[in-house]
Amino acid sequence: MRSWIRKNLKTIITTTFIIPILLVAFVSISHVTTFYELSNPITWAIYLSLAIEVAALSALAAVSVKLGNFVYVPFGIVTLIQFVGNIFFSYSYINEASQYFIDWVSLVGPIIEPMGIDTDDIVGHKRFLSIISGGLLPLISLTFIHMLVKYTNENKPEVIKEPIPVKEIDIDELSKLAGKQEVSDNDLAYKPTSEDLEKLEKMLTKVQPVEPVVEQPNIEVTIEAVQPVEPEPPQTDNTEGKRLVYSK
Repeated sequence: MRSWIRKNLKTIITTTFIIPILLVAFVSISHVTTFYELSNPITWAIYLSLAIEVAALSALAAVSVKLGNFVYVPFGIVTLIQFVGNIFFSYSYINEASQYFIDWVSLVGPIIEPMGIDTDDIVGHKRFLSIISGGLLPLISLTFIHMLVKYTNENKPEVIKEPIPVKEIDIDELSKLAGKQEVSDNDLAYKPTSEDLEKLEKMLTKVQPVEPVVEQPNIEVTIEAVQPVEPEPPQTDNTEGKRLVYSK
């Protein structure tokens, strides 16, 4: 038994999410049918209630996978219709003279009196009871759908991408292709004829070479006044008049 539960654990969890969704959806369809029957034939009311329930499921799935902000608009509309339909059916079905309703009033009377609903206010008690019994059904359904989508996305099997095979490069073949490409490029190159070369030679002979102009730097010459140099007096040699004295 334990081994079977382990093998089918994901299926069991998914089933526990789906069962309340289907049950609440079936009840909600009948409630919304009563609401649409106010302004439509019974057959059209059934079609519309089915469409609203399917639209609510689709819109919540789109919100869960994040298809964009615009998805919240239809999701809010169909959810509001579900609230109104379920609350209206509950309000119209409540029997004020039943013992169940009388017991309900005596039970919740002291709790909801601070909200402004007295014990003798039968209409107020009917509204409060219809909001609780009918308005919570769409929340239950949408909550379980959201959990189912999240659980399914988190438990998807991982897709292992196979590596892309790399084709081996043939060097010889690549060199041959490069040689062919080079030959084709040479064929596309411009090849002047003999007439073109003669015209080019004539044009070059007519052109006179222009000598480059060399700019000479401006050299400023300053002439300073030369002062006369006085001649030095002639020096006389007095060695002849001197006598050498030897000391013993």
